Amino acid sequence: MRRHGEEEATSRSAQIRQKLADLSKKRADHEKRIAEARSRQAKKDEEASSYRQRALRASASMTTSYLRQAASAEQAAIAEGKKVAEESKRSADCSSKEAALNKELISVLAQEAAAAKRERERQEATARREQERQALAARQRHEQEMRAERARMHSLVAESENRMTVEISRLRPPQVEQLRILYLTANSTGDLRVDEEMRRVKAGVRAATHRDLVQIEHKPAATGSDLLDGLTQLRPHVVHFSGHANEITLLFDAGSDRHGPGRPVDADVFARAMAAVDTPPTLVVLNACKSETQLRGLLAAVPLAIGMSDSIGDTDAMTFAARFYAAVAEGQSVKGAYNVAKVQMELSGLPDADLPTLASDVAVDPSSVILVIPPD
Repeated sequence: MRRHGEEEATSRSAQIRQKLADLSKKRADHEKRIAEARSRQAKKDEEASSYRQRALRASASMTTSYLRQAASAEQAAIAEGKKVAEESKRSADCSSKEAALNKELISVLAQEAAAAKRERERQEATARREQERQALAARQRHEQEMRAERARMHSLVAESENRMTVEISRLRPPQVEQLRILYLTANSTGDLRVDEEMRRVKAGVRAATHRDLVQIEHKPAATGSDLLDGLTQLRPHVVHFSGHANEITLLFDAGSDRHGPGRPVDADVFARAMAAVDTPPTLVVLNACKSETQLRGLLAAVPLAIGMSDSIGDTDAMTFAARFYAAVAEGQSVKGAYNVAKVQMELSGLPDADLPTLASDVAVDPSSVILVIPPD
């Protein structure tokens, strides 16, 4: 009902404005007719005066005619004067009505302004209530998240205290032996240069000082079975995956002789595969787009992991991998090799040098983990 009243008030103001426009037009018409009547009256007055002047100079026979014409012109002037009076009265009546309507319009506009103000206040009050509701809900969510985070941190601290003494045992003890790398590449869609990446990695390792201490077992078009076979047969120190990925899956090959969509493997399944064997790897490298989010899950199985924080270009991925394993084969620590590989990307002017991300268990220092131990 209140909204209906406001619409009615708006309609009234429109009607009043229309009436004012009509009256203004009528008054203008009256003023026009007044001007025209006055012009005609003036002309008749001039005619009457002219005829009377002629009568004064004319002969007796013409004087009567001139006076009669003067009288006729005077009567016409009087008639025009009456029209002026009538039109003036009508014009004044229009002005009076306009004044009354203007007064009424001011009152109606005040009502509309008051109604609009009430509506704005109502909307603002509704908006404030909604903001307060959302703020309250956000505070409640934040408090819940904080409680959950505190509980999680207490749990992590307790777990960390229990694991601190045994975490170091997950690392490969220093010894002179070949570093075994299980290198998995999968490109079922055919749009990645994983073969070129493998060629560059092998070339970099062959040029390294301790190339004889690095064994790379390459599994092209790698399937889930290749992963498990490699973990159990090779017992790798490093598991490397190059292919497509996202935040929650890795895309392995489907084992078909045609290009296809591949077979997605969930990140938690991949991590469980690392933890399933008796001797889990020391390092997992996911040279794949948006794989950084998978690193936390991997750290439950392995002490060190590397992933990419966003989509990475082919050239960037190949450059990182080639320089990383070349540095590892030179006896650099995992942290050192990681840093050298990122600097190589920067020196090459590549745009994705900030994407590789190294994650480690809280009890492990990546700068102290050396994967290739040269003989004395």
